[in-house]
Amino acid sequence: MAGSAGPEPPALKVASVTHRRAAGRPDAGGPGPLAECLFSGYKSVMTAVAGRGDAPSTESSGSSGEAPAADSGPRRIVVAGDWHGNEDWALSVIRRVPALLAGESQRLILHLGDFGIWPDRAGQEYLDRVSGALAGAGAELWFVDGNHEDFGRLGQLDQKPGPDGRVTVVPRVMHLPRGYRWNWHGLTWLACGGAVSLDRAVRTEGLDWWPQEEITTEQEVAISGGGHADVMVCHDCPSGVAHTFARPPPEWAPEDLARNDAHRRRLQRIVDAVMPVYLIHGHLHRAYQRTCDFGYGPVKVTGLDADNRLRNFATLDVTSMRWDVRAGWFSRFRRSAVVG
Repeated sequence: MAGSAGPEPPALKVASVTHRRAAGRPDAGGPGPLAECLFSGYKSVMTAVAGRGDAPSTESSGSSGEAPAADSGPRRIVVAGDWHGNEDWALSVIRRVPALLAGESQRLILHLGDFGIWPDRAGQEYLDRVSGALAGAGAELWFVDGNHEDFGRLGQLDQKPGPDGRVTVVPRVMHLPRGYRWNWHGLTWLACGGAVSLDRAVRTEGLDWWPQEEITTEQEVAISGGGHADVMVCHDCPSGVAHTFARPPPEWAPEDLARNDAHRRRLQRIVDAVMPVYLIHGHLHRAYQRTCDFGYGPVKVTGLDADNRLRNFATLDVTSMRWDVRAGWFSRFRRSAVVG
């Protein structure tokens, strides 16, 4: 697939999951939550797992922190990939925030989707504990929707956005609806959540799957018509960024693989219309970075890994768009067999 530059990162190993997850998800007999976001269209036996070392620095800080404003914004933020409602992992990342953002008066986690909006009691407990941890860290969390969210609940909440356009789910946790824009330090940012659940065939609509996971035609037209944005924050990865993946499991239906390919093409059309210089996404469960050419100039594309992996989160200086990570942090993989 055209549009990529640099060596192709191999697919990530799906780690075993021992933590408590929200009820109502597919059981251990089907693809695990860490596997279900991977997509096919290419076949390869090349797989890998991100190393567990080289975590960002966690020096202590006494800063109290405040919720960031959208106009001027914070100087540095934490960006996180998929959490899938993994409470233990979410709390462990949040507790690092005062150290990761030492010296920042405004503390913010920008989440790339599959944050963990779930309809049952366990889902509400997760939100309450995340909210409490954010309060303790003096931080807020803003998230784009992924494909594993309770879109029934989000749809209701999105009818009542705040004056700044963000939607409060619980205190200190804000949803960024598709097409939401904001400005930080002279750069326009655009939120564009959504992706396809490749394991749709083993899920139940209204219980653990919702058709609103996909960007609609109307949303595509509206977002594209909004004009240029410097930074796009997505869950899915546009089709112009080539990836190679292992053979999909037999539970993934051909029609869902086709939906996935169509959705990535739709996101690419939005990218082509908006022409960002930077694009940040989750969903693929792989941490990587490369510069792509979509026909209008270079685009720095960054993906982050999933929960239980240290490359799931990193600090970004939004004034310079430089990541505060060690050299090679985005490019170190080791070969391993596919699990899940």
